[in-house]
Amino acid sequence: MKNTGPTEELLARIRQKRAQLDQFLATNRPRRRRLHNTSILSGSLATALTAAPAIGGQTFTAWLTHMLHLNAPAWRILCAAAAFFSAVAAIATQLLKSHNIEEHLTKAELDLSKLEGLEVSLEMNQIDVPQATREYLKCVEDIRFIDAA
Repeated sequence: MKNTGPTEELLARIRQKRAQLDQFLATNRPRRRRLHNTSILSGSLATALTAAPAIGGQTFTAWLTHMLHLNAPAWRILCAAAAFFSAVAAIATQLLKSHNIEEHLTKAELDLSKLEGLEVSLEMNQIDVPQATREYLKCVEDIRFIDAA
């Protein structure tokens, strides 16, 4: 039995939605990685910048002030840089949370696999069109954030 009519229409919609998901994942996986890495690196730098004068003490800060030919004590610059990197880390972390990037990526990956299974089931005539349509609509509802983006 050849797939025609509603089956082909549904398959086309599934393929289109899968393409949207692929694009969403291709854009947001690197974004998530950049934000994670920014948070980790910035937090680490903030820690190192505050630890250096704490461990090295006045001898270290006097040496650094002299080496960099600074007019102000080096600890001030180190603390200001540490505050900057701490703020960058906090912003990166908050962007991840406030935009629900982790949750959206998880849903997109899950629904991409569901849609792939649904596509195969339709192509192999293992599922009827009304049931496939219901499953497709559940996936679309679950990933509605993609259309809003």
